[in-house]
Amino acid sequence: MSFFDQLKKRNVIRVGIAYVVGSWVVVEAASILLPTFEAPEWTMRAVVLLLTGGLPIALLAAWVFEITPEGIKKEDNTDTTKEALFKARGARKMDFAIMAALTIAVAYFVFEKIWLSDVVRGNNDAIAVLPFTDMSPRRDQEYFAEGLTVELLNLLSRVANLRVTGKTSAFQFKDFKGDFSEIGDTLNVGTILEGSVRTVDNNVRITTNLIDAKQGHTLWSANYDRQLNNIFQVQDEIARAVVKALQAELLNSAEEPVDRVVVAEAYTDYQQGAFLQSRLTVEDQKSAINYFKQAISKDPSYAEPLVGMAEADLMLALNMAAIDRDVAIGEATGYLDQALRLNPDLADAYVAKSQIQKVNFRDLGGAEQELTRALDIDPTHINALRRLGTIYGSQGRFDEAMETFQKIINRDPLDYATYSNYSYYALAAGNLPVAEQMIAKALEFSPNSVFFNFQLARVRMAQGDMQAAEAALERETLEVWKNIGLGMLACMQGNNELGISIADELIAQREIFNASEIYNLCGNTEKVFELLNQAAADRDPALTEMKLSWAMTSLRNDPRWHEILRIMELPIQP
Repeated sequence: MSFFDQLKKRNVIRVGIAYVVGSWVVVEAASILLPTFEAPEWTMRAVVLLLTGGLPIALLAAWVFEITPEGIKKEDNTDTTKEALFKARGARKMDFAIMAALTIAVAYFVFEKIWLSDVVRGNNDAIAVLPFTDMSPRRDQEYFAEGLTVELLNLLSRVANLRVTGKTSAFQFKDFKGDFSEIGDTLNVGTILEGSVRTVDNNVRITTNLIDAKQGHTLWSANYDRQLNNIFQVQDEIARAVVKALQAELLNSAEEPVDRVVVAEAYTDYQQGAFLQSRLTVEDQKSAINYFKQAISKDPSYAEPLVGMAEADLMLALNMAAIDRDVAIGEATGYLDQALRLNPDLADAYVAKSQIQKVNFRDLGGAEQELTRALDIDPTHINALRRLGTIYGSQGRFDEAMETFQKIINRDPLDYATYSNYSYYALAAGNLPVAEQMIAKALEFSPNSVFFNFQLARVRMAQGDMQAAEAALERETLEVWKNIGLGMLACMQGNNELGISIADELIAQREIFNASEIYNLCGNTEKVFELLNQAAADRDPALTEMKLSWAMTSLRNDPRWHEILRIMELPIQP
């Protein structure tokens, strides 16, 4: 009798198949039950290793022993007629059991891994809202069209089981003339909402089309003729119609129809202010504030313009140094408190409050709490997620920071700034492959953006590739980042004289933190702490990100480093 016939006769093959199927069932069950009981991560690995180690033991037992009418005994290669009949029946029962188990396993795989995946369902649970087109007679309502688009995007993002592409990605297809399938493939969505806006005096006509991104045909379309003071109601109406067309499920908090009414002129002023605010210049911020003030004067119950005024004040004071910081923060705090009294569910207000907590009071815990409240209202709020990731990074909670940035990328896949942030935190965590991957993605989308090539150069230096770092710095478009990078590179290449010369230039320009990074790469630790103590005494806001410094990772266990962290009210341990 051949060896294969012996394996069949002794049921070794059947036992092996049954063992593998049974082990799969155990692993699937463990993957569900172990997290429920908060079992340690190593528990699942232990289960897999034990089952793997048990396979040869089961096969050996099947070879050595046999089951007879008298019980289990050692295989002797001789069977009586009664034993042969018993084994034949047992083999058939085992075959049926194995086939039943395999049928269940295949059905589960088809249902769970294929039917419920995008292979069959496609991306019909994902939608992109493209910028609506201004069809007004004078084509002067672009601000209104974009504002309506953002409002609809935000409304739809609060729908359960519906992934809505973020504004940064969707708005890159403004005035796009290509096929809808290209947009669908790029944004990984199955449906696209597009439309147009036409306003005349207090009247507005909104045309909407829901498009199948793959096939290019219209799934649903509608026109809405309304007055501007009912704009919130029509936005809600459109969102509900889209949800119905997609057969999605509304969140509980959004089930009641919106009945808000706003003064038409106030809404128009607010949208004009929001449009100008996005331009990020001092003049536009000040003009935005004027529009917001006009909106509030026309409708004192309208909360959103108050948040806009607070955000503009903070931008002018903290980012542009164009107005007095203390005055701006005091005004912004008053605006936000007033806005939340009018509408306690304004996520943007809590995001703005978090900025005040972080920058003015250095209260990272308080800032995190405000952002958590914003995300309770809107779990996909991009700015809230971005600032929360920044807080995690400032505290050295790098894994949480990167997880948060991944949530932004999942919703807004063309948001190249987030890829850069992701790379920054991955480098601080020492995860060089991810840092390289993310900054490469950022440069793919925006090769000329400031900081990106500087970040790539830092990654290359960390990898020990000085030639590639130098090439990246040559492509950096902002001179200050290029200069800082050249100082770091000089020290990494052993040219301490050049590196320290650049660091001293930075000190003269009050770039103390970046100078200390260069001094550390040049090996002058005493000078590093002299500079850090000076920066701490001056309340240099750059120190809030000291735990993110790749160039000073060697100092993380130094007691003097811990003392600076205490001064800056940052946690010593993540």
